[in-house]
Amino acid sequence: MTVTAMVKVIERGGVPIAAPEGEIDLANVADCRAQLIAVVPNTAPGLVVDLSQTTYLDSRGVHLILELAERLRVSQQQLALVVPERSVIRRVLLLTQVDQTVPLHRTLDDALQQFQ
Repeated sequence: MTVTAMVKVIERGGVPIAAPEGEIDLANVADCRAQLIAVVPNTAPGLVVDLSQTTYLDSRGVHLILELAERLRVSQQQLALVVPERSVIRRVLLLTQVDQTVPLHRTLDDALQQFQ
């Protein structure tokens, strides 16, 4: 059984902001990927993924972030992640060195400054 990932989407200043809620893992990573790709128009400078409400991220979720960063880079767009300071997700991203490829921001406002 596939569990659909809940991804809320808003836009600020022409930048789409996607906020996956709950877990991102093998059961829903394909659906989450499709939703994240669909929210980025070619005219946007990039995408902010707000992981503040994400409670679990397995290796498939880490791969998704890196894949999304590469896809956006090829399109001359950027990816920014919002990950709270004391979040378990932040620890996972630091341990897997995702921060070497994708900027991690503590707040949404900090992430949006990347696009100014």
